[in-house]
This record gives sequence, structure tokens and C-alpha cells, in this order.
Amino acid sequence: MLMCEGQYGKVYSAVNMDNGELMAMKEMKFQANDHQALKELADEIILFEGMQHPNLVRYYGVEVHRDEMLVFMEYCDRGTLEEAAKMGLPEHNIRVYTREILLAVNYLHEHNILHRDIKGANIFLTSSGCLKLGDFGCSEKLKSHATLPGEFNSLVGTMAYMAPEVITRNASQGHGRAADIWSLGCVVIEMSTGKRPWYDLENSAQIMFKVGMGGKPQIPDTLSAEGKDFLGHCFESDPPDRYTAAELLDHPFVKVEEQDGETS
Repeated sequence: MLMCEGQYGKVYSAVNMDNGELMAMKEMKFQANDHQALKELADEIILFEGMQHPNLVRYYGVEVHRDEMLVFMEYCDRGTLEEAAKMGLPEHNIRVYTREILLAVNYLHEHNILHRDIKGANIFLTSSGCLKLGDFGCSEKLKSHATLPGEFNSLVGTMAYMAPEVITRNASQGHGRAADIWSLGCVVIEMSTGKRPWYDLENSAQIMFKVGMGGKPQIPDTLSAEGKDFLGHCFESDPPDRYTAAELLDHPFVKVEEQDGETS
């Protein structure tokens, strides 16, 4: 059964014939004998097949056919965060979800991996209550623990969630982990308002111009002072000034679970 269709392929529900469990199966098409495309798709699988984290969608394996690759992944049964946030979410939920996204992003960054397409449509909910970051079609591995100048300079991701350096940086400067943090901030806005950033602009070209000229997404008035401060650190224009995932995990905005545990 077709579950969804995205930029990098269609996703179906499937059954593991060995144990009867549901899985998600991503169908990724490529031209026959296009070895470069096959290598790029395989690289995505190699990056994530061995990774296990409660807030990352698990990869199980892959089948390669003549003109397509089938990727088998963990099945998330409660849809996407984009769908859940259509009407906006209570701030308590936003805090909890933001922390879970940060835990996933921090894990990727500690393993020298950039996601590069963090948005509500790529974050999944489960009946266990655990939120999971998935869809790694844009992800890349860094060459070293520190982001090197010019390491990534391609225009990859979803425009409304894209950091300014992804849009404007030249080949010598490029972008790195900080671009994921900007995108995370955009997801917080999405959860708060039910809309993607820059929803009032008509097309990607207008967003590129706005962000390229130094524009930042509008921080929702409904967020608490802690939430607004958190987003301020996500939306620093200069990437070195932006908080890292590890630093954001220490921010009061995402300490809600710890506080609840102390008061209960």
C-alpha cells in the first residue's frame, strides 16, 4: 500500500515475511546501468544501516533491481510531524518533540553526518510516543569531525527550511552542521504555527532572495520567552555563532521532561 510520495521516491507499507512485522519500503527509481545513481543510493544505505538510535528511523536492508532500489525501513504508524502540526501544537508538545529531534541531530553530528533536509515531513510519529527523524536522501558524511571550509556547497534540501549559507555561500566557504540547526528552528516554527516558514511567499525564488538578503523566519508571538530565545540561537546569521545541537540540548526550552520528572 502506498503511504506517501516524496522528492526521492515512493514509500509503501510492506510485511516482513520472516516475522510478520510491518515495515516501510522506499522505492527509488534510477536509469538502467546508471552506476553513479546506484552508488549514491547505496551510499545512503551504508551511512544509516548500522546506526541505531531511538529517534532515528531504522534501516533494515536493501534490494537492487534493474532500474530501482528497494529500501526497507522501520514502519512509523502515526504519520508525519507535518500532518500532526497542521493546527499548531501546545508548547509542552513542542518542547518534548524539539528535544527528541535534537537528540537525533546530535547523534548524527557526533557521527559526522549532516541530514540537510530537516522538516516536518521528514519527521515521523509512532504509537509508542517516540518521534523519529528519517528520510536521509540528502544526507552526507563529513570528512572529519570538524566541518571543513567548502566541504558542502550544493543547493540541497527544502527551500523554506534552508539556512542562508546553503543559499549564498561560495565553493570556498560551503556549509556544515549549523545548516541543520537553522532547519531545526524552522521545524519549531512549523510546530507552533502549523505553517512552514515563509508560507506567505509565492515561490522558492522569493524565499532565496529573502534569506539571501539576511531575512530570518518570523518567531511566533505565541511562544514563551524561552522558546523565542531558543529560536534566536537557531537563527544566527553567521553559522559559527549558531548553537550546536549539544548546546541546544542544554537550553531551558528543551528541559521540560527533566523538570516534569523532578516535580512529579
